[in-house]
Amino acid sequence: MANNVMKNFQSGYCQRMSTNSELSSECSNGDLYGDFWSSYGFCHESPSDHQSYVPEFMGIDHDMHFDMVSAAYHLVEKPKSGFQEVDDLEKSLESEICELLGPNNSKSMPVSFPYFDIINGDGQQSELQSCSNGEEITEHMDEGRGGLSTEEVMKIAAAHYIQFSTDPDGESSILMHSMSLTYAGLNSDEIKNVELAGLLLAAAEKASNQQYDRSSNLLRQCMALSSSTGNTVQRVVHYFSDALQERIDQETGRCSFKGSKNSGVPGEDVIRRMLSNHPVQLIMHQKLPFAQLLECPSIQTILESVELVTRVHVIDLSIKHGTPWTLLMQALATRSNPVEYLKISAVGSSEKAISETGKWLKDFAETLNIVLDFKTVIVPNVKELKEDMFEIKEDEAIAVYSAFVVNTMVVKPESLENLLRVIRRLKPCIMTVVDVEANHNSPNFITRFTESLFYFSAFFDCIDSCMDEDDPYRMHLEGNDFSQGIRSIVATEGEERVVRHVGIGVWRSFFARFGMVEVEHSEWSKYQANLLVKQLPQGSSCNFGRNGKSLVIKWKGTPLHFISAWRFN
Repeated sequence: MANNVMKNFQSGYCQRMSTNSELSSECSNGDLYGDFWSSYGFCHESPSDHQSYVPEFMGIDHDMHFDMVSAAYHLVEKPKSGFQEVDDLEKSLESEICELLGPNNSKSMPVSFPYFDIINGDGQQSELQSCSNGEEITEHMDEGRGGLSTEEVMKIAAAHYIQFSTDPDGESSILMHSMSLTYAGLNSDEIKNVELAGLLLAAAEKASNQQYDRSSNLLRQCMALSSSTGNTVQRVVHYFSDALQERIDQETGRCSFKGSKNSGVPGEDVIRRMLSNHPVQLIMHQKLPFAQLLECPSIQTILESVELVTRVHVIDLSIKHGTPWTLLMQALATRSNPVEYLKISAVGSSEKAISETGKWLKDFAETLNIVLDFKTVIVPNVKELKEDMFEIKEDEAIAVYSAFVVNTMVVKPESLENLLRVIRRLKPCIMTVVDVEANHNSPNFITRFTESLFYFSAFFDCIDSCMDEDDPYRMHLEGNDFSQGIRSIVATEGEERVVRHVGIGVWRSFFARFGMVEVEHSEWSKYQANLLVKQLPQGSSCNFGRNGKSLVIKWKGTPLHFISAWRFN
């Protein structure tokens, strides 16, 4: 049975792919928030003070003055087991930079302060991004394409900016030092990319210090040198510059040199797009490695949890196109004890879109001789969700699947609380949660800006490895979905800042309040994940790590998503 998850993994969505060629979007409603998070270790936010829901254990001092240097230091600083001599630190930094830039660079390092840890590779992420035991389930191997990745460019630019951040000439000093130690061994194109990223970082710091004219001047240079159709660095800089300029416009009340097409988009519309069944979701499933890697361990965990039962009820909190359930059905169809009855309850706000997915899944089930009962659970707001909407039967084994849902509800704590209470009363045998592994919810703008810049740089780098530059779906994905996420993180505050990703470390503490116990993925599930990575064309850049009992998917060492499983006490 378990082998079928691997054998049939890439076949479940083929029929669906051929029927979706036009771009469209679906919607779901947003909600406001109160002071719910304060009881769970999150900082209370009100629209007037522009604070954020940040867990107290993240170690952020709200009274601390942040600039680019201290924000970068907070981003990369890691606990040390003991005192480290300055000479040893300098030596390790030199070897790390030389390794990053290539074997032919042995230039000495005159600077010996820990900020250069920012360009370290795997294992140097911030607290919520690092794996607790440092274990890698799959080995990360560099493809060796001969150039720096987008995130490496950003980190070198950050290290370069930090080096000259105390220079009295400010940003002009950064542009004058093109032959500095952080440029050693780079070719001309890479130097241009690093300088462009440096301009963006300088603009962000000026904006955080309310030096809006200086920041706008730098952003004009960024926009002149970047493009939504350029190389990956130029694309990232383009969207972050656009969002940063919108932030400045909101602070100053004036119009910019370039109006953002995403400016003024309501926060709830951003959430709707994130949860929609837009055809681009299928393209991502086909071309990007993450969708497949996220689904396989989750479905395997559900299969193992319902192995001995014949009546299965799956609750999907954001079904979209339903591709994971084709895997489940194929595996159930080949079990030694055939399933008598499979019910899928899809929660959402658009009955038309969910019903279309249900029809397709029913057709798919018929080809496997599986009796499928598909039920739509339509609620304008999850706060209104109730147990009786699911029509639970006594002999059903219930499994709950949440893919990229809980992070959209950070700004809707009452809805999130109701969701978890309802699920707990349903007594599922397993709940799998897949979401973003990042911290984009810092109350400090520069920290949030830098974290999201590195994250999206890694994601854009992955897209560049999987899709052509002029691919229309890539243009839509970057120009609509990702750009709105960047805008929400960078340009907005208060209740409009709906994109507030927090990692598994935060959710682990939060879920514990509802009696949820983390379950480790089976060895077979991890073995399948390892096999799948090796079979992917991008497998050399993508790998699995472990954070507690959860799996973390990384792109060239940068955590992007987590996969977790939970049971209720």
